[in-house]
Amino acid sequence: MKKAIKRTLLIVAGLFILFFGVGLIYYFPMFLMTTAETGAFSNTSIYIIKDNIGVNVYLIKTDNGYIMIDAGLNVKNIDNSLNEANINSNDIKWIFLTHSDGDHIAALTLFPNAEIYMSKDEFKLIDGTMKRNILGGNNIPSSVNINNIIQLSNRQELLINGIKIECILAPGHTIGSMLFLIDDKYLFTGDAIKLKNGNMSVHPYSMDKNLAKTTINQIKEIIGDDYILFTSHYGIHNN
Repeated sequence: MKKAIKRTLLIVAGLFILFFGVGLIYYFPMFLMTTAETGAFSNTSIYIIKDNIGVNVYLIKTDNGYIMIDAGLNVKNIDNSLNEANINSNDIKWIFLTHSDGDHIAALTLFPNAEIYMSKDEFKLIDGTMKRNILGGNNIPSSVNINNIIQLSNRQELLINGIKIECILAPGHTIGSMLFLIDDKYLFTGDAIKLKNGNMSVHPYSMDKNLAKTTINQIKEIIGDDYILFTSHYGIHNN
């Protein structure tokens, strides 16, 4: 009887160590992510909004409201950061999603009246056509009607209240990840890259790492000497 109990305890301990190790391997990259603090970005119309540890979203001020790049994860944290920046959530009129992972879309519920834009290729992850991982696809908050999301094409250009937005398909992290180049100078990369000390590499949670490497080479060809990169998890980089 004692041997059976001992064997059971060893099995339980082994499973605990296994799951703990797998969890540590999965979540460890998150501890290496850095964020910029909430506030205006120097000499621009761009505002940095801090969400959870390791997550930033961004706003671009126009004459008639704000353009938002990604919506963030935690509604309370995003709302608090907006209040800190003296920005009313009702003044956010347009939201451009770099992709559909939860830390970029969960706080969409805070902006019920905003127009939402997303790469048409990313729709495969939210309409059940394609799985993000073994657990399934990505889930847009139930308050958002996916049929109302405006679908974007590669290299499509929009002009919103004098702000030029070029939409650049950047697959790898997800199948339909998209970059947004604002006024030919400010490049919002979402999770298309990992950025450390100015060096680009593949984001640790990418669906297709080989495709992500191709995207990185594409980004290097796009950016000029005066571009500024705004990432979701690795801060801001001036070339």
